[in-house]
Amino acid sequence: MTDHQDALGTKTLWRYRELFDEGLTRRDVQHFLADGDLRRLRKNCYVTEAHWASLTAVERLALRAEAHHHSLVGRPTTQHVYSHETAAVLHGLELWRPGADVHVTQPTRTSNSSHGPDVRNHSAELTDDDVVLLRGLPTTSLQRTAVDCARSLSFDQALIVVDQCRARGVDRAGALTALDLLGPVTGAARARDVIVASDPSSESPGESLARIRLRRLGLPAAQCQVEVLTRLGLYRLDFAWPDLRVGLEFDGRIKYFGAIPTDEVLYQERRRERALVEAGWRIIRIEWDDLFREAQLEARLRGALDGAARRTVA
Repeated sequence: MTDHQDALGTKTLWRYRELFDEGLTRRDVQHFLADGDLRRLRKNCYVTEAHWASLTAVERLALRAEAHHHSLVGRPTTQHVYSHETAAVLHGLELWRPGADVHVTQPTRTSNSSHGPDVRNHSAELTDDDVVLLRGLPTTSLQRTAVDCARSLSFDQALIVVDQCRARGVDRAGALTALDLLGPVTGAARARDVIVASDPSSESPGESLARIRLRRLGLPAAQCQVEVLTRLGLYRLDFAWPDLRVGLEFDGRIKYFGAIPTDEVLYQERRRERALVEAGWRIIRIEWDDLFREAQLEARLRGALDGAARRTVA
């Protein structure tokens, strides 16, 4: 970004006037936008393309919320709190198939034009306990975020969020009470189902989806995060049927998060599986795509469980 690259590199978000304060002209800004050095996140708010490229999808969603807040500095606006999916990313939660809109909750509903076309306005009265400050932004608390996402997202998307909230200390009973206090709101029935089905032991979005798939298939109930003692020590299986010594491992983390396993990681995984097999366990591995081929998944699992049951009887 020529002479101004170093100056702009020290700050994440820029309002139009701040760019001028750094000595840029309107022509400079237009040039940097055309060349791809600057990205316009919303009216009156910009980010360097280098910083944007370094962010994950969830981090970009959080930055959009910061950009919204940043662009309103100095403007009279209705009090708003970042909520729903936006609050989830500000809390550092993983989302599955998230939208790009910024979600805000206000005491009264206003038109999108007051914030921008990429903002979803929700109307609700929030208590002091419902609001925390994250990254300098007023954000719904973890419990309120869990309840809001459980009401507004699909069951699978919501379960991923609520599982993570439970793992961070949100109590099931407390969340259900908070839901009841909202009264007859839209999505309350689904939210209750999500909260009841949530499990703080899930360690990834894929495990949350895998758990609910197992339930939907009507298979014998699997236990989550089962510890197994082997000659190499104690290992933990994502899901297991201990009486049958059948374990289910979800390998979708790599595909979901875009990580590339090292040779050492692969070696340790093979070593771990050999030790489990020697201890009498059968290990079934599934990947992200298997979660969406339910008939094939059911056939594999029923075959493994039926075979294990026959061996047990014999």
